[in-house]
Amino acid sequence: MTRTSKWLFLPIFLLQAAFFLFVSQHRFIDSDEGYYQLASQLVMQHKTVYLDFFYPQAPLLPYAYALWFKLAGVSWFSARAFAALQTAVLGALLYQHVCRETRKWIAGLAAVLLFASSSLIFAWFPIVKTFPLATPFLFVAYMILTRMRVASRSGGEPPSSLPDWTLAIAGFCFAISVDTRSYVIALAPVLVWWIIRQRSPWLRRLLWSLIGFAIGIIPSLALFLASPDAFLFNNLRYHALRSGGSGLIGNWKDKLAVVAATFGGRFTGFQFSALSLTCGFMLVRHRMKRDSALLAFVIAVVLGIVSILPTPLAMQYFSMVVPFLIVAAVCSVSDFLETPQAPREVRRARTICAVAIAAFVLAGVPAFRQYLFTGYKVPGVTEPSEAPNWTLTQVTAVSRAIDQLSRPGEPVIAFWPGYVFGTHATPYPGFEDHFGIFVAGRLSEEQRAKYHLLTGEDMDEILHHQQAPLVVIGNQGPWVGGPDYDSSIAVTRRSGYRLVKVVGDTAIFQRPGLPSP
Repeated sequence: MTRTSKWLFLPIFLLQAAFFLFVSQHRFIDSDEGYYQLASQLVMQHKTVYLDFFYPQAPLLPYAYALWFKLAGVSWFSARAFAALQTAVLGALLYQHVCRETRKWIAGLAAVLLFASSSLIFAWFPIVKTFPLATPFLFVAYMILTRMRVASRSGGEPPSSLPDWTLAIAGFCFAISVDTRSYVIALAPVLVWWIIRQRSPWLRRLLWSLIGFAIGIIPSLALFLASPDAFLFNNLRYHALRSGGSGLIGNWKDKLAVVAATFGGRFTGFQFSALSLTCGFMLVRHRMKRDSALLAFVIAVVLGIVSILPTPLAMQYFSMVVPFLIVAAVCSVSDFLETPQAPREVRRARTICAVAIAAFVLAGVPAFRQYLFTGYKVPGVTEPSEAPNWTLTQVTAVSRAIDQLSRPGEPVIAFWPGYVFGTHATPYPGFEDHFGIFVAGRLSEEQRAKYHLLTGEDMDEILHHQQAPLVVIGNQGPWVGGPDYDSSIAVTRRSGYRLVKVVGDTAIFQRPGLPSP
């Protein structure tokens, strides 16, 4: 890095941290965040994912957030702040890497502008999802691999700037990324290929990487050994069952529609297509000679293809691809501008780049308004009138009401688990998530008990026998796969519960015989 790049590093990191913290505190809540955070709180209470409650993801996120909550407290603010910090760290790594590769601070700044203004980044990274935790670790592994070069390679590449043992760190970081989002494992052949293509001493370097990976994969391995059946159900069989007849990988008609929207959408489509087309053009026209740009592009392509496989597919899955596309695009364009050209051509090329970056940034503004202010077409918000129910202010108000109406440790039925997060209550067994009901009806009673799942009929029975003192009905709908808002209200009333508090559109019912609030 140049001296200017180093001087700018801290201000750029702090500006990103401030921006992503602002986004994290104003972005409408994504429904997945409720069960991610409640799972983290349950881990703090010495519960184990898969064994004590249903958790249909790779296992690391609840443990990472549980550790953070011990340091920063259990709240939506601290959880979102942690996600914002992870995003800012990734942006800082991106800046440092691009500056080092191109030796231009302006290239690093361009990369950060593209990163922060990408709707797939600011909409899906500064919130409690797997992406902001998995991607920085994957990016660190990538950075280390790009520095493992040999002096004899064609093109005058400098010798490796890091000792071989640092590849153990790369392997460890890659494993942590896999522990967080399991399909990242599909990148393993790419990383092995990259180590082997560096020629001697590739075997030693590969062994160092495998040692680090073996250490990093211990969390997943330990949970697998504790119960192979539960581990495989939560990570694989559940996802095959929830897609109906499509299986684990299928439903290609809907997937093609999502891919088309990712590339052809009005705003996100322009940004994603601009990065992809720039990389493709540089690869075909100029062969993307820089090693770091080539590896970033290969990772982006493979990760993008793998992201299409899970059923159902969501556009947010492509968010992990964006940082690698940015590296490949910015480094390749920087190299192109360095090729011998007439001064007039250079000026024109730089002008085009400046206009393209400005257009990219402006394309993110409408999405910024959607995800932070209007709620229009935000996943989970079925219509703008429902947007206030998905704000941090409204959800925390419901959580405070639960604390007022319940005793510490008391089980509460909440059809969306985010309400119980941050309270002194506990979720009624089987209500730790809002996904299990998708498949519970296809399992035997013994399997449902083993995997901690409830059917709609089970929920009705629990309500009928008034087995919980409080019932919270709010952020839910047919898309959850279970009873919708109106039917939940009706069943709860028929079961004898009485309405004691309404917060926005969220209703809280209390078992009869308990003291009024």
